[in-house]
Amino acid sequence: MDPTLLVLAATALGILIGVGTTIAIVGARAAGVRRSKEMRPELPEVATSILDEVDTFAVILDSALAPVYVNPVARHERHLSDEELQDTDFLARVRRVMSSGIPDTHEPDPTDPTDTVRIHIVRLQQRFVVILAEDLGEEQRVNAMRRDFIANVSHELKTPIAAIGLLSEAVQEASDEPPLVRDFAKSLVKESRRLGELSRDIIQLSEAQSTLRPEDRESVDLRDLVRAEVETHRAFAEQHQVDLVVTADAGKERETTILGRPTSLSSAIANLLSNAIRHSPEGGRVGVGMQREKNRFVVTVTDQGEGIAPEHLPRIFERFYRVDGARTRVEGGTGLGLSIARHTMRAHGGDVDVWSQQGVGSSFTLTFPLQLENEPGKSAKRVKKAKRAMQAAERSTRASRSPITAPTKLPTSQTSDHQKGSH
Repeated sequence: MDPTLLVLAATALGILIGVGTTIAIVGARAAGVRRSKEMRPELPEVATSILDEVDTFAVILDSALAPVYVNPVARHERHLSDEELQDTDFLARVRRVMSSGIPDTHEPDPTDPTDTVRIHIVRLQQRFVVILAEDLGEEQRVNAMRRDFIANVSHELKTPIAAIGLLSEAVQEASDEPPLVRDFAKSLVKESRRLGELSRDIIQLSEAQSTLRPEDRESVDLRDLVRAEVETHRAFAEQHQVDLVVTADAGKERETTILGRPTSLSSAIANLLSNAIRHSPEGGRVGVGMQREKNRFVVTVTDQGEGIAPEHLPRIFERFYRVDGARTRVEGGTGLGLSIARHTMRAHGGDVDVWSQQGVGSSFTLTFPLQLENEPGKSAKRVKKAKRAMQAAERSTRASRSPITAPTKLPTSQTSDHQKGSH
């Protein structure tokens, strides 16, 4: 055979083999990609975009129940732990949703204070399961406080209302005996005054607990406010033979202005002053101190009363809590004054603290954050610093929104219940 033909034949055969091999390799790769997509399908971009923006804990599991997506809230908030996600009963519920497509929801038990998380399990495109978790601990705490408040109000109102009813009947039956009518009338006046004070304090407490809206805020000079309340209480102090002394800081030229609700701030200070006067002995002294400290204004009300036992201090800011209930009712007071003061201060960004020693007296300290409009240099620097912090936070948030990522560890559950009491 001609050598030239042999060379051509060999070349053609080599080309055919190469083409066939290339086709086989390309086909194998395509088949592998198809199988890979079938085994690990891509998450819908719309779903992940939505979950990136929602303010709810969200985790997506694949068919093997392995996490393939965690939204920003789930990366930072602690609602479900790794152990809870791997719990046998929980995984059984997830598998049931995966196979049936029927959503599953767990509602927290209101009688169990440790069970505060609502969980939704939903199937996504028959290949994924979305787990949504929402911590209802704060909502449960508020509802419990609301129930307790209604029960306490009902109990407190019941006594003066019943007394007024009985005294009215007694006055009617004793109409022919003027001395008895006068005694009953005095009791009626006392009970009606008590009912009026209770109604007033309930309204003030409701106002103190409400959100402080921008339209409610007015410019308030704290020094003038405190001095006005002190002058208002001088007659009350004289009735109890108590000396009312005011001590102000030397920096009178420095502004002590805040934006707030004047009536609420006046009520907070008035409640502390009336308590201090009421619990001071005859010939005692109540001191009112005012001090400007950098970006805050501090008011201290100190008495020389009997003091508060250590076991009562953690609870004196609770609503209707009385250290000595019998004495408080005789001397006046509804048990809401300190609660009004604390809620008012916290609504204005401040707080109230107490120090007390039995046999020495008590001291209540109000701390107000101040406005800085009259310090333009510092104010401008703070505004620029806040803007830079916000921009950095936005950049960090955008950078954290990466494609599907499987976390090495999910955050653990942690809830807190700060008791906000009143007195």
